[in-house]
Amino acid sequence: MLGWLIHQSIQLRLLMLGLLLALLVGGGLAARSLPIDALPDISTIQVSVLTEAPGLSAPEVERNVTFPMENALNGVPGLEELRSVSRADLSAITVVFRDGTDPWFARQLVFERMLQARGDLPDGLPTPQLAPLSTGLGEIYQFVVRSPVHSRKQLRTLLDWEIVPRLRGVPGVIEVNTQGGELKQYQVIVQPDRLAAYGLTLRHLSETLSSASAIISGGYIDRTAESFTLRAVGTYTGVEDLESVVLKVAPDGTPILVKHVATVRDGAALRHGIVTYMGEDEAVAGVIMMLLGSNSRDVIYAVKDRVAEVQAELPAGVVIEAVYDRAEFVERTLSTVVKNILEGAAVVFLVLIVLLGSVRGALVCVLGIPASMSVALFGMHWAGVAGDLMSLGAIDFGFLVDGPIVLLEALIAAFAGQQLTSRERADAYASSLSRVVRPVAFAVAIIMLVYIPLLSLEGVEGRLFKPMATTMAFALFGALVYSVAFLPALLALFVPPAKHGTSGWLRVLTRGYERALPWALKLRWPLLAGAAAILVITGGIFAGKGADFVPRIDEGDMVVSLRRPPSINLTEAKRLDLEVQKILLDFPEVDGTLAFTGRAEVAIDPAGKDKTDIVVPLKPKEEWVTAHDLDALSVVFKDAIESRVPSTFVSISQPIEDRNNEIISGSRADIQIMVLGPDLLELKRIADSIATAIRPIDGTGDLRVEQVLGMPELTVKPDRARLARYGVALEDALLAVEAARVGLPIGLVYEGQRRFDARLLVPPREPRPEALGDLFVETVDGHRVPLSEVATIEETEGPAQIRRQDRVRVVRVEVNLRGRDLVSWVGDAMAAVKESVPLTPPYKVTWSGQFENFQRASQRLAVVVPICLILIFGMLLWNFRDVRYAAAVFALVPFALIGGLAGLILRDMSFSIPAAVGFIALAGVAVLNGVVLASEVRGALDEGHPFDEALLKGSSHTMRAVLTTGAVAALGFLPMALATGAGSEVQRPLATTVVFGIGASTILTLFLLPALLRLVLRRERRASENMTHL
Repeated sequence: MLGWLIHQSIQLRLLMLGLLLALLVGGGLAARSLPIDALPDISTIQVSVLTEAPGLSAPEVERNVTFPMENALNGVPGLEELRSVSRADLSAITVVFRDGTDPWFARQLVFERMLQARGDLPDGLPTPQLAPLSTGLGEIYQFVVRSPVHSRKQLRTLLDWEIVPRLRGVPGVIEVNTQGGELKQYQVIVQPDRLAAYGLTLRHLSETLSSASAIISGGYIDRTAESFTLRAVGTYTGVEDLESVVLKVAPDGTPILVKHVATVRDGAALRHGIVTYMGEDEAVAGVIMMLLGSNSRDVIYAVKDRVAEVQAELPAGVVIEAVYDRAEFVERTLSTVVKNILEGAAVVFLVLIVLLGSVRGALVCVLGIPASMSVALFGMHWAGVAGDLMSLGAIDFGFLVDGPIVLLEALIAAFAGQQLTSRERADAYASSLSRVVRPVAFAVAIIMLVYIPLLSLEGVEGRLFKPMATTMAFALFGALVYSVAFLPALLALFVPPAKHGTSGWLRVLTRGYERALPWALKLRWPLLAGAAAILVITGGIFAGKGADFVPRIDEGDMVVSLRRPPSINLTEAKRLDLEVQKILLDFPEVDGTLAFTGRAEVAIDPAGKDKTDIVVPLKPKEEWVTAHDLDALSVVFKDAIESRVPSTFVSISQPIEDRNNEIISGSRADIQIMVLGPDLLELKRIADSIATAIRPIDGTGDLRVEQVLGMPELTVKPDRARLARYGVALEDALLAVEAARVGLPIGLVYEGQRRFDARLLVPPREPRPEALGDLFVETVDGHRVPLSEVATIEETEGPAQIRRQDRVRVVRVEVNLRGRDLVSWVGDAMAAVKESVPLTPPYKVTWSGQFENFQRASQRLAVVVPICLILIFGMLLWNFRDVRYAAAVFALVPFALIGGLAGLILRDMSFSIPAAVGFIALAGVAVLNGVVLASEVRGALDEGHPFDEALLKGSSHTMRAVLTTGAVAALGFLPMALATGAGSEVQRPLATTVVFGIGASTILTLFLLPALLRLVLRRERRASENMTHL
């Protein structure tokens, strides 16, 4: 079949040339429409349900909101994990689905269960809301709105009603979250004395104001041939409308209006969070969220274009300033990828010219790169794979030209220097290529096979490495198609035998190899023993290096997270935030700061006032002077802040890293030690003990026990007996408390297209908790009594939040590592916890975060890699139809690890999943070269050559092919191994493994494989010796 394809390609060479051009054009078009991002989206498929619960404490939110919602959501099809956070006034539940679940279907399932649970929630709660459909890569743009002449309330109004609607209209934008400034609210501030003087009650005032704003339909009225819609409009449009509402009519006929008993003002809603900017003052900020599956590069540039349009239409003095722009990271990462691709392709081309001795031959081989990548791009579109650091940046073009190199080498060896007519060349090329195409096709198929383990990965590791494996598999398939369908036609058209040649240095190298090989064959046992000893020694040294899941990628920006006591108020949090920002801005590496404290008025995140995240854009690394890497700079920042700002715990991450960690595991730390059980006090005690045990371990950076206790509460408990004695309705006492701070909702005020909340407030006379008891409540006979007379007001301390994991309470110990590998640290930490922290059922400890990802990937690879090796051996057996050849070639796989291990040791790199990917690729190259050499030796034996002569002839004839394939594969990865740009942290371990590994593997293939063949082909050797004696 393959031979027939070779013949047809050469016979129809002009047609194949046209098809190749069409393929390349199609590949170019596919590249233009390919979604682009910096990194693969490793987020889980999840849906978040947010329910506001005004007036409820954390335990009450857990009992009355979170628990019934979890019961309804438990068992939803595809459920993998259910986690929740209950805070005062807010419940946040995250439903994580198994990979492969359609995200829109998941939202539909959650929405249906949410409706079922609605009847189990307390009356009067706002409707639960689904969070926007976004991912860890969703936050693409952060900005502030500033003006020297506009107030914070005016800026927030502009943001909410002018800027945000325009930005939401950008294709690919799912939401624009806003925070900071003051949310405009119309407020009716009651004057209790005047209210009592007119004989009015708070409840009457609230009911009247709520009913005084409406739009009523009266149907329609006909007049002659026309029909008029009949409607009555009585909505609030401003302060005057609220002031003019009639509450009652005095005996003398005078109307009593709202303005007679209250002051109506254009105020601001009660705040749960603030935003500060550049260490100066408060700011108004927006965060743009991208829709799942969108092309981030296109969306970001569309957002920036829209921002420029909006800016031109804003009032004078109002400026939109970008603080975090993911396009910068995307461009830096793409620059790294493109640079490595271009340099790798150039190196491959130069190596081919040098080793093949033919510019035309090198061009024909290199043309396989764009042809293969065109097929890969089509496959990426079909599989829904975006172009990013992993899918495009980890491709070695050397692998894509291995097949063409071997086929071209076959022609060089057979026809170098011969003068053939065009017809003779076609027939001769077809015959020669047909003889070697089978082992080449099998070798390329085996390289494709070695990537199967990556396709079997699940969870975070699967989402990270499957795109790379998918792209590489399609690219290798494209290389196979090019080698069989297009290369023969191009060779027949453009590469005559006379153009081939062998350079002088290569002839010297060949003669040196032909003289050294017999000695290697004579010393085969010491050679094999030495290789085995080196493998054991390097493996032993490397075993002590530890392991990480994935090297940390430097995004060029930081997120400095601050945690403080749960009791802190916004005023103090603001003061400390500004102090921290001034400390950060003193460092020359810092380019700006934007701090988010607490949450927005409309809940989108269960954050309390004790939590601040500061986005810190950094200057280019060339300008750094305080430290020269991210970890060292993080330590300096942390030490500077914690030593100068009291009661502040600091942890440092990066924007994408931070959000990915939070979405995947619910925490922003590298490692989470989760203590599960029923009692919060006991959970906190165990968590504190764990923190004490692991704190001294080398490599422990940021260490924090989750704050679950210490939230001060002022609880008003009406006394029903005293209520009855004074004649006070319970509802009136509760209304007095609600009106004190948050206010009673009385409707909306419309200003054109804008609408604002209106609230009725009766604030205490003094802004202190004790003054709450001085509020008056009305009795049924029109008198007033202080709230303290009919209720007990207690100042207590309760849980700040209650976290649950799969419906079980949990307290987390969060750790970020500094200067140590993940696996060895976790090993030491587990031993310390086991020794120092005894556990009794039902309490237990689980380990999550990056370690969980590494463990899951390792366990999966431990099963799939052996299966894959068995399949590789099966393919070798199928190709050779002889277990001895298959075994000899397969034995190269473990020996190929020597160079990769040595490279990681020399470059002081720990084992990681990218390094494992490099070892997988290395095994494929070793098998490819082994198949080519063993097939050539077998062919020489089949031609009747004596055994030793066949071994030497086959090895020397394939030496250049082995050297060439090894050189282009290794040197094609060299730019990646030496790269220092954005995202190169993930590429370097993979490239280092391949570059060093192929260097060692090439030498071992040229010397070790002939030695192995001499050992296993005893029957042929003896038969040849007997023929010699005869």
